[in-house]
Amino acid sequence: MSIITFLNKDQKESGQSLSVAAIATLMAIEHNYKILVISTDFNDKTLEQCFYDPNKKENLKNLFTKSLNANIANGLEGLIRIFASNRADKDTIGSYTKPILKDRLDVLESPKTNDYKEYMNISTYFSQIADVANLDYDIVLIDMSSKIPIENQRKITDLSTLVVVGLNQNQYSLKNFENLKLQDEFYRRKNVILSIGKYNMNSKYTAKNMGRYLKEKNIPVVVPYNILFADHCSEGKILDYFLAIKAYRVGQGKDEYFCTQVRETIEKIDYLRQEQEFGLNN
Repeated sequence: MSIITFLNKDQKESGQSLSVAAIATLMAIEHNYKILVISTDFNDKTLEQCFYDPNKKENLKNLFTKSLNANIANGLEGLIRIFASNRADKDTIGSYTKPILKDRLDVLESPKTNDYKEYMNISTYFSQIADVANLDYDIVLIDMSSKIPIENQRKITDLSTLVVVGLNQNQYSLKNFENLKLQDEFYRRKNVILSIGKYNMNSKYTAKNMGRYLKEKNIPVVVPYNILFADHCSEGKILDYFLAIKAYRVGQGKDEYFCTQVRETIEKIDYLRQEQEFGLNN
């Protein structure tokens, strides 16, 4: 139904992968959507390691997961071989993903290659994979790497229902995006919204202030910085973190604030993507 792409145009890390992981996990827990998260990075497993330890070979087993398909061993490269032979269909994708929540959340890992030239060739298939996955999943979330060649990035964004551009809370990030809007019509499109990862509510660069400065119709969505959340992500236990909060086994306070803000971000993204999908903004 909808493809939502997250990208970052700043030179500094904006917390994009952890933001995508947070949004995907809480959305899968609280909404009746079938969601696929696609990791596209090169030599970086930040997204995958939020959900599990990529270095461990054993299956993911808990009350919420389904059995892993043997095809997963081939990973993204195996899936691309199917696409290259023109044998891919909507039922193909699921055989190459890792299930996190049964019938709710799957993850397609980033390429295993350490060769950038090979990665560049692989990146030509990301848009095709997303397009086919969109036939089987309600929502496809793409964590788009800045290392993807520009022409292949555009294939993905042109296909996307919604594009979420990550910003940092500083003057440089504001000026950088302001220039992007002036230079490239793409960043002035109605389906492009802004996001602030590692958000600090005490900064003078609040979401409201940044949106006002950039003359944005929509206030940027946010995913706050939270050390307990970050620790769980580094251990592959993001699911445990959110389930613990919902069960009130984790102290509330900062964690309650974090969960509330992520929930509000999800609701806004979900509304905006439906607005685009069903033409409600026309």
